[in-house]
Amino acid sequence: MTLTAADLRAEAEALVGCSDFGNRQFMRGLEVLVESINDEAALTEVGAMAQRQRTLGLLANRLRIQQALVEHPDIGEERIDAPIVIVGLPRTGSTLIHRLLASDSAHTAMLWWEGRHPAMLPHERRGEPTERRQLGKAEVAAVVAASPEAMNIHPWDFEGADEEVLLIEHSFHSTVPEAHMHLPSYSRWVEAQDHRPVYRDLMAMLQYLQWQTPGRTGKRWVLKSPHHLRYLEALLAVFPDAKIIQTHRHPMQTVPSFCSMCAHLAEPLTLAPDGRAIGAHWAGKLSRNLNAAMKVVAQRPDSFLDLYYRDLVQDPIAQMARIYGFVGEPFTEQTQAAMRAHRQDDSHQVGAHAYCLADYGLSEARINALFGAYAERYRLH
Repeated sequence: MTLTAADLRAEAEALVGCSDFGNRQFMRGLEVLVESINDEAALTEVGAMAQRQRTLGLLANRLRIQQALVEHPDIGEERIDAPIVIVGLPRTGSTLIHRLLASDSAHTAMLWWEGRHPAMLPHERRGEPTERRQLGKAEVAAVVAASPEAMNIHPWDFEGADEEVLLIEHSFHSTVPEAHMHLPSYSRWVEAQDHRPVYRDLMAMLQYLQWQTPGRTGKRWVLKSPHHLRYLEALLAVFPDAKIIQTHRHPMQTVPSFCSMCAHLAEPLTLAPDGRAIGAHWAGKLSRNLNAAMKVVAQRPDSFLDLYYRDLVQDPIAQMARIYGFVGEPFTEQTQAAMRAHRQDDSHQVGAHAYCLADYGLSEARINALFGAYAERYRLH
């Protein structure tokens, strides 16, 4: 199956019944993604169909979101003040921090189903997203069924706070596609772009989600994604008052674990997933991301709080107290109780899974060469 950007746009327009995508900056990203899928991804027939449907869904969401922004200009008046943003490599405790902070009734976060289905459906009323929630539930069930090991790597929960890189995916400038497929040309293109328009799109989508659920108004957003590491300068240009928590753990543990997740995601879609290609791609990319982040931290140190995985594992509530001091909020007994309750009720905690550097053509020497400056800067051992 060969995909074309023009056909996908036309089908989305017919599905939604309009052609106004708003900011058309995303168009080139769509074209590069489709070209990369056709030329490089080596998808199975099932994988090609899945990517076609996913891309069509992204375009339909863009159209519906733009319709809402035009019909309800008050969406643009929604305030997203001083968001808390969690960044760091995967497997550094960022998901735990995200969901603990989201358990505070004074905070709000994007839920997984909202990331996949942010646009209200025809005839849906504000505050009643039942159909979209069910779509998200079915998708998570399908992911886990296709790759049961995925649950040990990331806590898939359709109602859990999750990464707004799923929203950024609608701008066709995200790392989501390359986590599922071999897309080197698309990856290079994304890294070379100015991401300030992408984060302006993200701001509009958060405003739209907040408008959909009036109970969110006045709450503080908690954002989280490793994707942001590379684009902190753009993020801070759009969210200048953001307070950023960076999580740290030695890449010797985190990089092969993330490669393992990408391999499991690619397996149901790809003719022959190449572990060595996955390792080379992500080790290089994650190293570049961390180096870019260190430059921004040096320029804006007061915007960042460092948090170490080893400390989080030992005493998560103590680390939450540090975070609340950093973001300027009281860490009340009620908040602590909510966090403890969340930990007790959380049935989606990540378990152990097997991986090793050699599975992905990596070695300790290679990791040290790529990440030595980062490990030294943060005294990781």
